[in-house]
Amino acid sequence: MKKFIASAVAAATAFTVTVPTTHAATLTPTEQGQCRVTLNDAERGPAWQAERIAKTLTHGMYATAVTEAFEATFEGLKPLGDDHLTQPAIIAVQEIRLAGEEPGARPDYDAARAATKAKLAELGLTSTDADFYLDMKQGSQIPLSPAGKALKGSAGWYIGIDGSVPEVNDLGPDYEVGRTGANTARFLKHMPEWQRNAFASNMSKTYFGQAFDSLESRYYHPLSRAKNCDDNPPLLFSMQNAELPAAPELKNTLPGKPADPDKPAPTPGTPAPDTPTPEQPKTFDAKLAEIIGIIAAVLTALGALFTLLKTAGFNVPDLPQIPGLNK
Repeated sequence: MKKFIASAVAAATAFTVTVPTTHAATLTPTEQGQCRVTLNDAERGPAWQAERIAKTLTHGMYATAVTEAFEATFEGLKPLGDDHLTQPAIIAVQEIRLAGEEPGARPDYDAARAATKAKLAELGLTSTDADFYLDMKQGSQIPLSPAGKALKGSAGWYIGIDGSVPEVNDLGPDYEVGRTGANTARFLKHMPEWQRNAFASNMSKTYFGQAFDSLESRYYHPLSRAKNCDDNPPLLFSMQNAELPAAPELKNTLPGKPADPDKPAPTPGTPAPDTPTPEQPKTFDAKLAEIIGIIAAVLTALGALFTLLKTAGFNVPDLPQIPGLNK
């Protein structure tokens, strides 16, 4: 019995060691002292999906997620934030940023921000936390600005994994891999802990939070090993696609500006397609005439068939004479 158990354990051990080696990614040192990753077929599909996900993780998407997390954490915050975006001085600066420029010194803008921050303080948001919220709120209004369309932080690490040289860096001792909500909440130094935890939870529910957590959890550590050409034990990348909600469609909501500047506006003067005229319902007489026409066509065909049969010598009866149909 002992020999049987020992043999089974040995076989299982050999299996667990051998299988990963067969399916491991290939790491190739380059002349520049780096390491190039080549994925196997099972790893390649999920890596392509990771790339598509990473390309959605822009500053605009991040601003949208942080804004949603703030407004889910602080009751009554969203109406104040929405009102802030209607202030003329704020709109003027947003238009400048949408054009890809920076506004410079704007006393009217500073005054408008200060007035909003005074209202936010009544909800418990201190100066620096209020600034973070307003920055993100304004960013979420123009997510398709040049700055908004840029990739956020380390999202680029997860693009082009197959055949590339990893660019991952050390994230620091306090960073929690795969916990975007908690990492973002670290910036909120003046909130009580329970409120930071609520913010982190709300952030993790957003599309950005779920997508970033998925990428980091599945790819950060393998890429860190690959960067150092560490394939002992054999390096395995994810072989399963992530299950994530669809990325929300980002739109600029600045008054008077197109929702998506990359989509061409309709050409002026282009006539609208003609609306087809609905078919008028047939009257009873029209329907009756249509039915009679069908019957006449059938009888004509039958008459031709009967004539053909008689000519061939078959004994067939004559068709009945229907007044108005048989000529």
